[in-house]
Amino acid sequence: MTLRPGRVTRIHKHDGTGIDRSDNPFPVYKFWRKPGLIVAHRPALESGYTYQIREIYPQWGIGVSTCVKDDKPIKHPRLKFDYYVDLVKVWEDQEYIYIEDMYVDVLIYERNYYHVIDLEEFGEAVYQHNISLAEATRVMDNTQKFVDAIKRSKLSYQFWKQKYGRNYRHNRN
Repeated sequence: MTLRPGRVTRIHKHDGTGIDRSDNPFPVYKFWRKPGLIVAHRPALESGYTYQIREIYPQWGIGVSTCVKDDKPIKHPRLKFDYYVDLVKVWEDQEYIYIEDMYVDVLIYERNYYHVIDLEEFGEAVYQHNISLAEATRVMDNTQKFVDAIKRSKLSYQFWKQKYGRNYRHNRN
């Protein structure tokens, strides 16, 4: 599969490394999988926190990022959100797990509100045929399903994770 420039992060399955969207290598501090869930700990992307936990739910088409400092989750130091949710496409081969950013993002302010962002970037990608109409439909469906589920979870990612998370196929309501 051809990688879209600047959109795909790769996590090596065996050697504790990854390659970011800009083709720069990074260490993966911890990595594990369960059915329906891929988790990786990677370095912070900006100052104010130590590392980031990335929880990827392939069936939902989302990747959830949490900032961590002193081994405790914290709000993002600059933007003050609790969780950053990327709408993603996930696939793998023998060596790597590929996580493609599909433009749309959701910021979650735990038990308070959520904010969908980057829809203009998504619309531009569709208009310029950078993503197919089938992919665009899947991203919008996944966005709506996630937003509906997070609202049913009292705007709490922690509740969502317990109720839906990796058990998506069993909890579609």
